[in-house]
Amino acid sequence: MSTVANPKNPPVFVGIAAPPPAGKQAIACLDPNNCPATHEACGKVLNFFPFRRNIFELLARSSGSFPHLMRTLGSIFNGAERTIPLLDWQLIVLRVAGSLDAAYEFDVNEPVARVYEMGDDKIQALKDGLNTEDILKMGIWSERQQCIITLVDESLATYTNKESTIEWAKKLMTEDEVVECFIVLGLYAMIARITRGLRVQIDPEIPGLDGFIRKGVTKNARDP
Repeated sequence: MSTVANPKNPPVFVGIAAPPPAGKQAIACLDPNNCPATHEACGKVLNFFPFRRNIFELLARSSGSFPHLMRTLGSIFNGAERTIPLLDWQLIVLRVAGSLDAAYEFDVNEPVARVYEMGDDKIQALKDGLNTEDILKMGIWSERQQCIITLVDESLATYTNKESTIEWAKKLMTEDEVVECFIVLGLYAMIARITRGLRVQIDPEIPGLDGFIRKGVTKNARDP
């Protein structure tokens, strides 16, 4: 889905764009097994993972920020540290990925949403790029989910939110949760823009991915 960041106009949703052409990534990934001395710490972080992801190996080119960025992402993966429920996080991510035409980001996160049973109809609606009005009138979203979708859509379109939307969010969530929603929104919007701008290539299939997800991405006390 494409959105136009203009506060005078609503976002225009057009659906997930096709992945970038194969072999056209703009900047090469960092090889975790052959890192220059300046990137040794990044190589160690990459080798912690049981599988490889192009986005992590590309982000590792930023030697100073990468370890800290991965620590932040790790706190979101970990239910013991994350404040919002797992499927709230995934709803934000998939809505951001769809809105910014970030096919790679959607491809990486869709398996997480499926493992934790977001539901085929919800995932498909996010992928299809339904606009705010049409996606909400499907009748499949809880009030909390409707609020999150509205919050994300407004923020991506205008870089701000209506006061009524924030008040709605505060009625349904703790203030800590509202802030974390914005952190997740901002972080994944950044990643979406990197994957699109630098033409990050879709990863090869990862055998046993569902098992890795269940082990490395966890629920918290707010999850059903």
